[in-house]
Amino acid sequence: MTTRFLADSMLGKLARWLRILGHDVAYFRDLEDKKLLAIARLEKRILLTKDRALAAFGRESAYLVRAETIPEQLLELKRAFRLSFSLPPRCPYCNEPLNDISLEEARKDVPLFVALSFSAFKRCPSCRRIFWPGTHWQRIQQFCQGFPDE
Repeated sequence: MTTRFLADSMLGKLARWLRILGHDVAYFRDLEDKKLLAIARLEKRILLTKDRALAAFGRESAYLVRAETIPEQLLELKRAFRLSFSLPPRCPYCNEPLNDISLEEARKDVPLFVALSFSAFKRCPSCRRIFWPGTHWQRIQQFCQGFPDE
């Protein structure tokens, strides 16, 4: 079973990165601490926070993220939760698993250059955004290859 997370408002970028790397991460911008903890407990998620008091109050339902930069935070979580970064990606905006779509389906919604340059596409079933393995995805994969396997 994979670990499901809930990121507090201080960790929005980390939430997006974890989603791109395939992890189920709920994120709310402006929610009270008690509500965040209630959601984490109800949905069996680990609340990721930079708030020491919130982490202490949440006990087993919360995790204090100590690292400051995204690469350091990802490595910290990889070690703490034995995360894999080779899962199928989720939508960085909606947290939904992405669905494969055909070139024909993507062609009507992507720029011509993209349709001519790529053959693999994914769509978010919620926000309907389309993703393809462009240079951004290649940089993400290279970035993740720098993390040692534990």
